[in-house]
Amino acid sequence: MNVSEGTSRKDKAIHEVIQEVEESYFIGRNDELKYFHEYIKTTNPEQKILHLYGNGGIGKTYLLQEFARIAAQYNIPFILLDSHDFTHTAQGFIEYLHSYLLSILPHTEQDTSSVSMKTCLQLINKQSTKIIIAIDTYEQMEDLDRWFRNTFVRKLSTHCSIMIAGRKQLTGEWQESPAWRKLTRVMELKPFDFELTVNYLLNNGITKERDINIIWQFTKGHPLTLSLAMMSDILNKNNTVLTGNTSGILTELTKRWLSEVKHQQLFSLIEVAALFNEFDQNCLSEILHKEITNQEFRELTSLSFIKATRRGWSIHELIRDAIQFELKQRNPDRYDYFTKKIIEFYYHRIIKHSRKEDIASFFYHIGDELIQSIFFQESVKDSSLYLEPIGPYNFHEAEDFFDYVKKHVSKSSADFYNRTTNTTFHFNASLAHNKRELELIGPEYIKEINYTGASLLKDESGESLGLSIIVPIHEGTLSHLEKEPISRSYFTNLTEAEKTYYRVPPNQTAGHYIRYLEYKDASDSYVRSYLLYSLFPLLFHGGKILTSTPLPLFRDLLVKFGFQEVPGAQHYDYDEEIATPTFLLDLSGPHLISYLKQFLNQISQQDELKLLAEKFSLTDREQDIVRLVLEEKPTIEIANELYLAEITVKKALSRIYQKANVKNRIQFMKRMMEII
Repeated sequence: MNVSEGTSRKDKAIHEVIQEVEESYFIGRNDELKYFHEYIKTTNPEQKILHLYGNGGIGKTYLLQEFARIAAQYNIPFILLDSHDFTHTAQGFIEYLHSYLLSILPHTEQDTSSVSMKTCLQLINKQSTKIIIAIDTYEQMEDLDRWFRNTFVRKLSTHCSIMIAGRKQLTGEWQESPAWRKLTRVMELKPFDFELTVNYLLNNGITKERDINIIWQFTKGHPLTLSLAMMSDILNKNNTVLTGNTSGILTELTKRWLSEVKHQQLFSLIEVAALFNEFDQNCLSEILHKEITNQEFRELTSLSFIKATRRGWSIHELIRDAIQFELKQRNPDRYDYFTKKIIEFYYHRIIKHSRKEDIASFFYHIGDELIQSIFFQESVKDSSLYLEPIGPYNFHEAEDFFDYVKKHVSKSSADFYNRTTNTTFHFNASLAHNKRELELIGPEYIKEINYTGASLLKDESGESLGLSIIVPIHEGTLSHLEKEPISRSYFTNLTEAEKTYYRVPPNQTAGHYIRYLEYKDASDSYVRSYLLYSLFPLLFHGGKILTSTPLPLFRDLLVKFGFQEVPGAQHYDYDEEIATPTFLLDLSGPHLISYLKQFLNQISQQDELKLLAEKFSLTDREQDIVRLVLEEKPTIEIANELYLAEITVKKALSRIYQKANVKNRIQFMKRMMEII
């Protein structure tokens, strides 16, 4: 570096250096920047008001600052105000704006002893060139909104443009008046997509594919969360992602997003709402055992991070997870109390109404992190995706789908992330498995089941993204299931009485066989979640649900949902050397109620074990043994279930008895009953 370069850099003002650094790190928002460049070059644009809105931390302030830099390139005054910096009265706004104008407009001398709206407007309107006044955090100016629009903005010269940025969409006269609608250009800022997130991370020195995927799963492209991740100890000195350091990010998100909450009563309501996957006024009233008034509910749903869904309302997933995490850390008893009440609430709703969304919510609130991660990705329930039944009219699309998958067959891999536990679940299917699957099934399979149960997964443009084959079991499909690979291992070994159960007329259904779920993009975990989420209605159809898979993640899921392996129904259709089991969930007759109750009992047992573990300082292994003792299993069965030697279990029981200050199992059981 030569001397002149060093001197030049040294002579720069600090704000210039900051601007250069911020500009070099600014990414994305290309559509907004393109529009602003065109807008600023237009002599007399029709739209005099630009409105930016989006959730907290979405990058409104940074975009306004970038607009200011662009305006400076065109020598256009850009007055950037933040509503936090002045008193929210007409006079407070005028005085603050006036002082800013004096500092930014050239050759301006003004008496500041008595500032009025008239003098301020004169100062603006006498400018012969374009001028832009931008107001950040506009949502804080609700009480001043009417005055600002109808008194101040109306009197501005046409060469002056207004820019408003806030968390909420403008409402009232802004939308109701044709004139204001015509004058206003609305821009909603959304999180970065995956490509932009990758660019951001590369800019910050994150280059490893695994690390990029982990941060993407955690942040989902939310700019503030990305920024916090870069500042936190989620990274070690070598910029390698660590997996246990996200609590500070969630805590900071909670603090920043809840800045718009004005009183404790509303905060308490938000805490409970955040425990729901979806909520409505009735849900909150029942869980809190008090009537939530219309005014209270309107105040809750007017918050920028709460949005309407098809069946109610939901909190943005980042703030929802952050609030849940913070509540669980701060007040675990309150967290557990309301979670249990919500589970019971959905259980009783299912018994009365049996709707897909209710049983989905039941399993969401059970709290199993694998189920939550795979079935409940953000907005799956409100997706624009849909299932279109396959028939003769669109069978060619199914043929095209299979052709595409065969031409692009590869190893499948997808990650499912749980933000509150900071756990990633990996789905993998080998290239050999995927090739074998395509040898076992194709479009002719759909014809042989007379199209029933086969659907294409499509997006709003009508493009096929996935395909699902769920075979209804009745006399019309039974012979097909008996001869086809994968399903034949179960159906050919049925007794005559069992076959009679399945041999119902085609207009009835004795059960379903989940045969095939496939996707154009095997790495798209969102599309995969949608297709899995769509399986929930099977639980209401009654009967028996069957499937067979060699894939470990799906087998774990089946066990989580209560499926049991069918003895003697394993097969070697996928692999000649490794047996693939068949799984069955029997919901025939009145089994649904008892099926759901078992999950309620599991929650109770988990609470009991947690209490005993804390009381007696039990290790994880000792907790496993106590769980089986509570189920009254003998020592030899405990040993077999935990794959331990019987002597090892006996020694562990001796240690447990010693911790509980008892001599034998009978005394221990009595002691446990006294506690739980």
